[in-house]
Amino acid sequence: MKNIAFLLFIGILPNVVWGQLLGPEIPQRPSTDLDRKIDTFLQASIDMVRQKLLNPSYAGTPYAATAPTPGDVLALNLAIQFHNQGLVNQIIHYYTPSTSQHVKPADPSTLLATNDPRTGPTVPPDKAPFLSHVSLLYGVQLIGKGSKTTYKSGTSTTRMTYLEIPAYMLYNHDLPSNKGRLFGGVGFYLAYGLWGTIKDSDNTPSVSAFDKNLGYKRFDAGLAFTGGYQLPQGLRLSIAYELGLVNIDPFAGAYDKLKNRALSLNVAYSLHKVTALAKKK
Repeated sequence: MKNIAFLLFIGILPNVVWGQLLGPEIPQRPSTDLDRKIDTFLQASIDMVRQKLLNPSYAGTPYAATAPTPGDVLALNLAIQFHNQGLVNQIIHYYTPSTSQHVKPADPSTLLATNDPRTGPTVPPDKAPFLSHVSLLYGVQLIGKGSKTTYKSGTSTTRMTYLEIPAYMLYNHDLPSNKGRLFGGVGFYLAYGLWGTIKDSDNTPSVSAFDKNLGYKRFDAGLAFTGGYQLPQGLRLSIAYELGLVNIDPFAGAYDKLKNRALSLNVAYSLHKVTALAKKK
């Protein structure tokens, strides 16, 4: 009998203590349509890209006067993007349970009886919380990078195509009277080089941009910044800038670090609306 009582005590005590420490379980907020809303966009862009040479070994030497000059190369890119407008809000609410609200009883001395059927003054709605304006934009794209370098003897043009995964955290501001939306944010990207060429102006045969002996590293990563405007019809116009942080020159030592830069002008349209138009035709 003593053993049974002891087992019951051991089984009940943790639940009692745990309940006293944490209180009753607070039900989680049910998911809404906003939490599940993900817009898909097809995006095309024109990019102005170049390779930035950092900490050059010729700096401060007589060779600096005849150093090669980097230039820009234009590239066309395609992307598919997913815009999740409720994930951030959902994550915050999931890990931050809402506190119980106590209703303050009305003061009987201030209550007035009336037969007027009209409703009384209403409390203005609370200002939308900051997180309701925050969203995630991510996707996959084929993006061109490279540079046109001018030497004393001629030029060398490098063109590379990367498979890239960008991700942004955006802040969105809806304009009044349904006039569209302004957005902007910061993020990062991861990229892997697929193919490319290095072509000199002296008509020598081109070589692979990712050649093991003469080419660049395939992996690239860095910061990304974007901002733009979305029309009420779903068309998005934006500008983006990628700041590469990886030295893509495998032969560089302490000097001559080479990093990608890309400035993009983007046009994106809702994939759902594109498919709807295709079905009508």
